[in-house]
Amino acid sequence: MASCGNTPEKNNTPTEDLEAKETIQGIWVDELEGNCVFRAKGDTIYYTDSLSEPVRFHVYADTLYLESSHPTKYHLNKLSDHVLRFVNNDGDEISLVKSDDKSLVSLFEKIKKSIGHINQGELIKRDSILSVGDKRLHAYVQVNPTTFKVYHQSVNDDGVTVDHAYFDNIIHIALYDGARKVINRDYRKKDFSAHVPKEYIDKCILSDIIIEKATPEEVTFVAILSTPDTYTSYHINIVVGIDGNVKMSV
Repeated sequence: MASCGNTPEKNNTPTEDLEAKETIQGIWVDELEGNCVFRAKGDTIYYTDSLSEPVRFHVYADTLYLESSHPTKYHLNKLSDHVLRFVNNDGDEISLVKSDDKSLVSLFEKIKKSIGHINQGELIKRDSILSVGDKRLHAYVQVNPTTFKVYHQSVNDDGVTVDHAYFDNIIHIALYDGARKVINRDYRKKDFSAHVPKEYIDKCILSDIIIEKATPEEVTFVAILSTPDTYTSYHINIVVGIDGNVKMSV
């Protein structure tokens, strides 16, 4: 009689080329222009651009894999101790050489970059007195930075897909009619999901809420939801009635 048993499943997971990964360690510069492209250290590739996130990488056979928010891969045409050539997103060959210049390490020290059209990492407070008719309203807005990242993919000058990371905000608004509290609450971008497409909500940040106008009956705030790396934004009206009722519209 032949005995029956379970046949072990084959492990189809490719084996990482650790020798190639070790060869990639170091700082790589463009062979023609000499500008710094990236630094490989351990399991991670770092970029000089302050917005570009570090990314884990692997080497399998003749392919370089980058574990960004949407993983990408690049065919390696050549890899040696001092030369790296790969095919970028446009099908062009990028030729890099390894640098021994230790001063280039300082290029990877991230310096915060100013981003004009969205609020990033800055606590902002606005305190306004609104005189409307016989009423004296007190409106308050505070933009609170968070550590929640929103990723936006772009292609750098070398044709490589990179993640740009931006930080979302939580914004507090308050309105008082004399000593009476009309509204006092935090807003997050998900609070506007009924007025903004879901695919946009996932990619945008709540950049700001501003005071638009005031009447004796209501105060209109405007929430600005912006998509990083673009000038696309949604403006949502938050109309706060003096009775405390809140209505929203695009």
